[in-house]
Amino acid sequence: MTARQVFAAMFFVLSSMCAAYSQSPTPTPSPARECTIPVVNPVDVNARISAKPQPKFSAIERERYRGYVITLRAMLCGTGSVTDVAVTQGITREMDSAAIDAAHLIKFTPAEKDGKKVSRPVTLKYIVKD
Repeated sequence: MTARQVFAAMFFVLSSMCAAYSQSPTPTPSPARECTIPVVNPVDVNARISAKPQPKFSAIERERYRGYVITLRAMLCGTGSVTDVAVTQGITREMDSAAIDAAHLIKFTPAEKDGKKVSRPVTLKYIVKD
């Protein structure tokens, strides 16, 4: 093989490898929303939270993380349930999980638009207290 043929072969191999690596991976689909009731903005009547249970943290967690805040994003679904809960600012996996469990227990009256129940996104904050 001549130097020119070696160079051409190496160029071919390298360009093939670069092309393979440069292709972006298949995008992962966004998770499906749990709540199928539409989100409407603005609404005639806002959602009203009537009960917001506190997370069940251990005594050690409460003492160690006193004053820390767990922030969640959730959907107050028009069906009357809290869905699509996600942690936006957490502390530990166990405490985040306890906050998510508490969020699912929230009682509320759904928002309304033109007499129909609609969904509303909400930010929930749980402050670690004694």
